[in-house]
Amino acid sequence: MNCHQIVELESSRPIMGMLRRLLFISLLIYIVQSHKLAKRSTPSYRVEGCFRSAPGGGKSQNMGHSASNVRCQDICRDHGYILAATKGTMCHCRNIYPQGRKVADSQCRTRCRSWLSCNNAQECCGGSQAYTVSVVGNIDVAKQVLRRIAHKWQVSTHYRKHMRNFVNKPQFRHVEADWWRSFDVKGWSNCPDGTYMTGVWRNNNNQDNDGIHLIELAECKSAAAHLFSAGKGDQDCYKLDIWKTWDSKNWATCKAGYYMSGIYNTEGHRLHNIEEFHCCRPKSQHKSWGSCYNHDAWVSLNDKGWTKCNNGYYMVGMYRNDCNNLWCIEEFKCCQMGSYNQDSYVDKPIITIKTMGTDGRLKECTMDAMDKTPESKTYSCKAVSSRQNILKLDAVEFKVEDKTQPTTAKPERVKNFKPVICSASNNAYTCTKTLKTAIQTTTSLVIGTGFQMGVSVSNTVGVSAEAFGVSASSEFSVQVSASTSFNVERTKSKTITVEDETKVDVKVPAHKQIMIDLLRKKVDIIYKWKGIFRLLGKYKLSWSNGDQTTQDITTVLSGTNRDMYAFGTWNYPGTDVLQVLVTDQYGNKKTECQHKTGSKKDCSVAGL
Repeated sequence: MNCHQIVELESSRPIMGMLRRLLFISLLIYIVQSHKLAKRSTPSYRVEGCFRSAPGGGKSQNMGHSASNVRCQDICRDHGYILAATKGTMCHCRNIYPQGRKVADSQCRTRCRSWLSCNNAQECCGGSQAYTVSVVGNIDVAKQVLRRIAHKWQVSTHYRKHMRNFVNKPQFRHVEADWWRSFDVKGWSNCPDGTYMTGVWRNNNNQDNDGIHLIELAECKSAAAHLFSAGKGDQDCYKLDIWKTWDSKNWATCKAGYYMSGIYNTEGHRLHNIEEFHCCRPKSQHKSWGSCYNHDAWVSLNDKGWTKCNNGYYMVGMYRNDCNNLWCIEEFKCCQMGSYNQDSYVDKPIITIKTMGTDGRLKECTMDAMDKTPESKTYSCKAVSSRQNILKLDAVEFKVEDKTQPTTAKPERVKNFKPVICSASNNAYTCTKTLKTAIQTTTSLVIGTGFQMGVSVSNTVGVSAEAFGVSASSEFSVQVSASTSFNVERTKSKTITVEDETKVDVKVPAHKQIMIDLLRKKVDIIYKWKGIFRLLGKYKLSWSNGDQTTQDITTVLSGTNRDMYAFGTWNYPGTDVLQVLVTDQYGNKKTECQHKTGSKKDCSVAGL
């Protein structure tokens, strides 16, 4: 309803004023209800159509018996892609719109499920030579960022090596385990948790019986520093049964990669009373030893004192001779610890980022750096209140991926415009009328693939003027820069009212009546756009020992690894012109004075 009509109604009878108010209330209710419905029914699973190709690289996955367009959208959204393309049971995820490759829907007639027919691109999974392409909805940005950092951790040796500098290595332990009493009776004599035997100390043979009870101390040391072993709880252990093998001359040795950390003896003091070894390895070591040698104990274990492996070596076994006394232990097998398998707490940090949702609420999301599961099982988020070290998503550029070509529009009467009449006269005359109207133009920004995260779009963000055109790019820039969120629930429309005034002079022949009408010819251009957003801010690594470090996101992700993409459409009035139409009482018509909406125009029309 334009201002001109409202003035006319108010000048009418009071009943007309009441009708006007009722009409206005009804119109307001309709607009509000329509807006709410539109918000509830925002198309998160919209199919773009049928295309002959799906360009660009990306992820491809066979959906098997679960094939559908929605299933493909779920897969691609979970991996951070903006478009999903189906072709039979195959799902292809892409970030490039197939510009100029759209074909008729009839070329997409491959059934998603063998038992169910399909009739259009929404129902069908592509065709023999075509793909059904669709948008994917809102991408979980936090999950994608954590996955990218985790991948960097898993594949970059240099990155992991650098970040280990922020972790305190476990304190090295060197203890003498007290076995003065434990070896006198049946039971276990062990090193403290997280340490391994490197030697034993024996007492004097005062009564000339030289029993195993003379072993009074064990030297126990932490794992080698290169293994970053956390000690207690960071061991893989088993009990080696030597009940029979050590009843006579023989070696008793832990299996490869394991080291002695304790001895079990039964009642009695002879060598055959040693029945088991407690064999352990750091979980962060491969199941193999480093360099080994046989340590000579033929003399040293005959008398009071220490018998130890060389520095850096650990006991993995012992050799006994035929006799059954303590001095009959003749050799230790000593080995350096094996290579690092990257299974230490040092190589298993928790990655943490903090983001703001589209609703303005803050959340903190975490993931294990070594999470390689397809669904990222360790990913989780919780609400927080601190804004410190928040990660942001800044718009960098908007590109036109495709656009519809304007076609000739059919002129239609301007909405709410009432034609004016030049009455018949006995003499010809010039009829002068001023046509005033208010024209509404609407631009609509529709987001098909967006983010579950707030964004920042400055008024200086790059917009492709060459593809949009100067006027359209300026308007698009204004519309997107007013946005703080780019999710499918925040689709926006902007309506502008333009006042137009056209002065018309019509030469009216004698005895003829002329009607002057105003026509509008409008064609909207639909742009397919892709928004490039870039990550800024910080992330955190934390380890189970309490160490943590906060780093700039640009020190782990660079180039396109910092980029996230949004995709959508923008409806823009490409053609919007007004025409004057004159008609006589016999139906003869003539159009004149086409001009751009909003520009004043003086129009002279010769008689019909």
